[in-house]
Amino acid sequence: MKNVFLLVSMLLIWPLNSVAQSCADWPQWNTFKKHFISEQGRVIDLGSKQSITTSEGQSYALFFALLANDQASFDKILEWTQTHLAEGDLSTRLTAWQWGIDGSGKGKILDSNPASDSDLWIAYALSQAATLWQERRYAVLSSVMAERIIREETAYLPNLGLTLLPAPNGFEPSEQTWKLNPSYAPLFILQQFSQRYPHSAWQALHDSSAKLILETSKKGFSPDWVMYNPEKGFYHTEKAPAIGSYNAIRVYLWASMMADEAPYKSELIAQFDPMLQYLVNNNRAPLESRVDTGKAIGSGPVGFIAALLPLLTDKGQTQTLSALQQKLMIDTRFSTNRYYDSVLYLFGTSTASKRFTIDKQGALLPNWSNECR
Repeated sequence: MKNVFLLVSMLLIWPLNSVAQSCADWPQWNTFKKHFISEQGRVIDLGSKQSITTSEGQSYALFFALLANDQASFDKILEWTQTHLAEGDLSTRLTAWQWGIDGSGKGKILDSNPASDSDLWIAYALSQAATLWQERRYAVLSSVMAERIIREETAYLPNLGLTLLPAPNGFEPSEQTWKLNPSYAPLFILQQFSQRYPHSAWQALHDSSAKLILETSKKGFSPDWVMYNPEKGFYHTEKAPAIGSYNAIRVYLWASMMADEAPYKSELIAQFDPMLQYLVNNNRAPLESRVDTGKAIGSGPVGFIAALLPLLTDKGQTQTLSALQQKLMIDTRFSTNRYYDSVLYLFGTSTASKRFTIDKQGALLPNWSNECR
């Protein structure tokens, strides 16, 4: 009788385990974990001086772990982030931007200034994990971080409104002048927080960020950095040249991740048509683009190609999409030794393949959220 009971129990459990495994099955995520994430949950930029870890890397890894339904990895990454980048408590301070190994072989914070984009992604991943995994502790931590971001990483800029600063310090080079980064503010994250915290300033931040992105990319290409002054508006200098490259590539990606019905989605995709046409005409992603002339040059790394796949998907450019996907399949060595290319690859391919969607309110809907139920 005991053996019959054991057999029945195994038959009942087996299908559930099989479903759970298939829901979390994402080979590219497993490759990323194997090569870039330590057993303790630290994302390492391989080959970098001092083997650095950035809050950006930790924040993206949290998002990917959520997409993979990998809560064990999510908790490890979160714990390492909290312990080493937030002095043990994310509720009392925002994350330091950079951590690494010093000359004596000791790991420590190398730059304590937080990066607002990383803080946004961490707070967003926590908010979505709270809903998808039904974990209240994530929700509490996310709400506290969201409040700190508004308080410490924004400023009211005359004629622009409440604006996301790249960090609490160091980006106001002179009075009434600010240095801004359009890629730091994914609109769907700001939209989601405006829904979660309707009595806070998130809607104003969302609208000013949309204005920043649209007004700085009028030739169809977004800059890495831009200066702002109430009298001059947006302008470029030697320290913020009219060039888009490694930062700006994310602007197109974030726009492509938005729901079709989301505010500003149609305007953004229409505005980025020159980038789309460059892809179609050249069968490659540009390394740099001039935002003042609308000229694009060079051949970007494979990560750039991956980041732009969702833009091609959005516009139904199946022929170019297929050709660029083939390029990504030919040489995958980047997936084991190039952190940023690998990050863009995970973002771009998971978006284009519909591993997840984001609704018009900015809520994350991974495939597994339906399959596993």
